[in-house]
Amino acid sequence: MESWIADLSRVAAENAGFAGAILFVFTLLEALLVVGLLVPIVGVMLAAGALVAQGVLHPVEAILWCSAGAAVGDAISYLMGRGLGGRRASRLLFAGKRRLLARAKLLTRRHGVLAIAAARYLGPARPFIPILAGMSRTRGWSFQLASVLSAPIWVISLLAPGYLAARNLQLLRTDPTIAIALALAAAGLIAGAWLLARRMNRALAV
Repeated sequence: MESWIADLSRVAAENAGFAGAILFVFTLLEALLVVGLLVPIVGVMLAAGALVAQGVLHPVEAILWCSAGAAVGDAISYLMGRGLGGRRASRLLFAGKRRLLARAKLLTRRHGVLAIAAARYLGPARPFIPILAGMSRTRGWSFQLASVLSAPIWVISLLAPGYLAARNLQLLRTDPTIAIALALAAAGLIAGAWLLARRMNRALAV
């Protein structure tokens, strides 16, 4: 997996003009049911953050491409849920994934459209939320609003550790004080994301 992500970083660095589009595809696929479970999105985003620090990608470009991919992927999953209907979708798509489905349903019932934002940090349960929102006939505008507004926050939180780590390596030789400050900031972001995910997992325990 690490070598695969390293190869992806190399390809993106050698084809900087297409790097944003590559990130768009990965963040879109991450939001889709079944396919999303196979995408190592955390590793991809950490590598993307490092590319931003190296100047291969402009930060605004990376955030916009990744946010657009996440929002489009959510919209596709939502429309799948609307089109398939509850029973049929459960029978065809959720076979063998009952526990993840139960956790996603619980989050949706408790928090409504806010579950769209929270689900981005739930790992394997994440792709289930948009399709469940469609199955439950959640209002389209409220779903899209929650998806679009939460996407950049999620993107920045995943890009930041990779960016800070890469910047830390660059600054270590010139200014150790700044390097240490960046390292502490990166550690704080990672710890905060871990605590948030842990808290959500406890709340969703079934």
